[in-house]
Amino acid sequence: MLRAAYRIAWKDVVGDFRRRSTLSAMLFFAIAVLVVFQAAFEPDRQEANRLLPGLLWVTVLFTSLVGLGRVFQAEEEDAAFEGLLLSPMPRGVLYLGKWWGNLFLTLLVEILLLPCMLVLFNVDAWDRLHVILGILVLGTLGLTGLGVLLAALTQAARSRETLLALLLLPLVVPLLIAGVQATGIALTQNGNMLPWLQLLVIFDVVYLSMAPWGFGWLVEE
Repeated sequence: MLRAAYRIAWKDVVGDFRRRSTLSAMLFFAIAVLVVFQAAFEPDRQEANRLLPGLLWVTVLFTSLVGLGRVFQAEEEDAAFEGLLLSPMPRGVLYLGKWWGNLFLTLLVEILLLPCMLVLFNVDAWDRLHVILGILVLGTLGLTGLGVLLAALTQAARSRETLLALLLLPLVVPLLIAGVQATGIALTQNGNMLPWLQLLVIFDVVYLSMAPWGFGWLVEE
């Protein structure tokens, strides 16, 4: 079963690398947002430490929306989604494959984004880079897990990107708050990060335990 999910994820990632569609769109969007933020605020080092957690997670959120809006694009263009549903694999495996593919692309953008952000905002946190990346991974698990489920729900809608954003944003606000707080503590090294990390883990467990079941119910309907 996991091999089937891996093949779906591999198909999505390799297909995107060949088409240069989702990854390049996410990357260019993230860099554009960073440049605009930097030009708008022009923060000094102290202000950058204060602003960077919020700016980082806002950029991650909107960049994720760009990727989530294209999760089922290849199947829609080739009219292949019904073919996937006719396969004997459980719907949860199909969800896992689509989620893994989107998760890989999102994490790849974040790995490239974070060093650019530290350089652009002149933030000296290179010794804490692995901690911030760990926080990003925790937040991205839940963000993309729920996002792929909602992308399946909205894929047939005419204004699916708008509908996806309207559904996703209210549901991930607690996760974003936990991510911002944990990242701020990692940057300033002032405060207890553990409660915020526990909150991120709780959201990951809740979203990822319910999403495969919800995906199966959605595609059956």
